[in-house]
Amino acid sequence: MSGVLRWAKILSGCSFLLLLIAVMSASNALDDAEPYLDPEQFNVASVEAGAGSPVELSNDRYYLALRVAEGGEDVPVELRLTDPEGNDCPWEEPGALSIDRQVSPDSPVYRTVRVFLPEVSGTYTLHNDAGDGSVWIVDDYAAQSEMLGSPSVLLMMFGCCFGIPFGVVALVLAIVGWSRPKGDKVEVSAQVRIMTTEEVFEQHNGGAPAGEGVPGPWKGPETSTAAEEVVEEEPGPQSWENWDNG
Repeated sequence: MSGVLRWAKILSGCSFLLLLIAVMSASNALDDAEPYLDPEQFNVASVEAGAGSPVELSNDRYYLALRVAEGGEDVPVELRLTDPEGNDCPWEEPGALSIDRQVSPDSPVYRTVRVFLPEVSGTYTLHNDAGDGSVWIVDDYAAQSEMLGSPSVLLMMFGCCFGIPFGVVALVLAIVGWSRPKGDKVEVSAQVRIMTTEEVFEQHNGGAPAGEGVPGPWKGPETSTAAEEVVEEEPGPQSWENWDNG
């Protein structure tokens, strides 16, 4: 349990430092990224309502078409992208990552209405068929590449990308460590096997074969000693004459 809580403390400390770095670099990062987030400053083409404009597109990039979103009203999508032969180009609906962008609290909100992925590099024409409002087409790949060239943007992204996951892992480890029972301990005791008489004898006599057996501690009736085999003859009864004669 102590090991789990120790790692939770280490990861939580790393998460705090990384998020602190991200917060401290956020102000400079937003200033550096502002020109590339503003479609009016960074775009491939800007087309007024009812007009068309040629644009140079590459087949290894993806392009976002943006309009100004005012309040909760629906944004008019009326635009077309045609190839040099005048054919309409395919497009995709913006995904979940294509969120509304706003450079500052006073700037308008820009919403992605179309995503274009050209199949062939060349000159295309963007048509804005809406009755009012401009449309911008932005090379989002180039914008992100330019933003990543800023050290403050890199620091902010590094702090956010690693600080948040470290914090989540630290929280999970802390919950696991605190939820374990306090008395959940495992005791390990060493067990020593008691040697048999035969094993003690073999060890004492340098590993003698156990098949020979160990002599028993008591003698059987068939065994006898030399002292037992000697039979002392007791003198028999003597006559008094012999005793008298010496």
